[in-house]
Amino acid sequence: MTLQEPTPEEIEERAAIDRSARYPVMFFFTSAAAWLLVATLLGFISSLKLRLPGLWDDYSILGYGRLFPAHLNALFYGWGMQAGVGVMLWLMARLTRNQLSNQAGILVAGHIWNAGVTFAVLTVWLGYGNSLPLLDFPKWVWLFLSASYLLIVVGVIPMFRRRRESLVYVSEMYLVGAALWFPWIFITANIIIGKGTAPVMASGVNAWYITNLIYFWMAPIALAIAYYIVPKIAGRPIYSYPLAQASFWLLAFLAGWTGFSRFMGGPFPAWMPAVSGAATIFILLAILATVFNLLVTLKGCSKLWEYSPSLRFTVFGMLMLAVYAVLAALSSTYSFGRDLQFSHFLVGLDTLAIYGFFSMTVFGAIYFIVPRITGAEWPSGKRIRTHFWYSTYGIITLVVTMLIGGIAQGGNLAQWDQTFSTSFVNSAAYVVGRALAWAMISFSNISFLYQLTLMFIGKGRKSEGPTLIHTQPGEAESAKMAAGLQE
Repeated sequence: MTLQEPTPEEIEERAAIDRSARYPVMFFFTSAAAWLLVATLLGFISSLKLRLPGLWDDYSILGYGRLFPAHLNALFYGWGMQAGVGVMLWLMARLTRNQLSNQAGILVAGHIWNAGVTFAVLTVWLGYGNSLPLLDFPKWVWLFLSASYLLIVVGVIPMFRRRRESLVYVSEMYLVGAALWFPWIFITANIIIGKGTAPVMASGVNAWYITNLIYFWMAPIALAIAYYIVPKIAGRPIYSYPLAQASFWLLAFLAGWTGFSRFMGGPFPAWMPAVSGAATIFILLAILATVFNLLVTLKGCSKLWEYSPSLRFTVFGMLMLAVYAVLAALSSTYSFGRDLQFSHFLVGLDTLAIYGFFSMTVFGAIYFIVPRITGAEWPSGKRIRTHFWYSTYGIITLVVTMLIGGIAQGGNLAQWDQTFSTSFVNSAAYVVGRALAWAMISFSNISFLYQLTLMFIGKGRKSEGPTLIHTQPGEAESAKMAAGLQE
């Protein structure tokens, strides 16, 4: 079974929707890409500082305790949120067949969001953080960010209610979920911490918030992209719609219970880490079922990923999502996680979520969306290939070194007669891999930002034919034709 070709009326309707979304979506994509470059450079510098503690000792602003939190805030709130919002707006408009309204209001709210993120990153970098990752900015900033977020996505739910199709697509379910879940977890966490909660519970709420960012924002956005792009490029419907629905509801029910397994054996009632760990293990089933569903959809036409930039990034992102779910489930068990919960392993795990499956899938969406809203093609397939491979090498290097380094560090921490400095010294060599990984990722993002800037200023390729990997412009009309799956 294949998807029907669109009629001329449908093509015109899609073009009108793309025109309505062009300026807000491109604003969020370019802002996000600029923040991504800042974040990856901060990631490299902070890793270098961790490996060479004596470096820049005279400058407190270049201390690891300031660089790393600034890196995290720029990576998630600067890059992750804005890229996700851009994808959400375009996908919801396309799926519901509604033009994007209130573009001016969305752009104003986007500028407010960027101002809030800039202030948050600078205050943390200048030493005014509170040591709670991704919640460490001054108290009033969360009000600023919450208001701007709600102004941006306020039209998503009405668009969903005005959808032109009676069938609710799986991508729509994930987009609506992400739109509603983020303000819930963000506002809840900030209210609880802002009331002067005891430090122990504040740390628990912080862990709950981070894991829910992954399962209630990053995963839904990534899965909405995958459920749209994979069938679209393969030219066939998703393999099992009931399986996709079941996976969604399993994630929706269980994700809110996660987080406290990061403090197993800590000063919390034993049932809290136990329930959290069980929820994480059951979420693994939902993720594996989803990845299986997507890969089976591609059965017989997997060669498309060699030529389609969007499909290549999306499929890799989904594979990284499966890897993340497996590692998260393992680390939520006492036998595996007790020695890793305060080690490099968690840094690698969180980075695998933010940059591994989320960012790579979002890149796939951006490579798919931007030509449609700008009316131009990407200038260079070679640069897209560079972006993919250096990002891939960086992700694999980071995850492997942090996993092995975390095991080495955790093993030393578990020995009561060894000092903390011993664990740091024994794991220091693996930090070199972390620095090299961020260097490769930074290089890849320079290439990405360069091409996106050209598209933004109208310097994209105007010649016929999509930008495909391993083909010259104009050689093939589609990835299917390039892969020999269509005459």
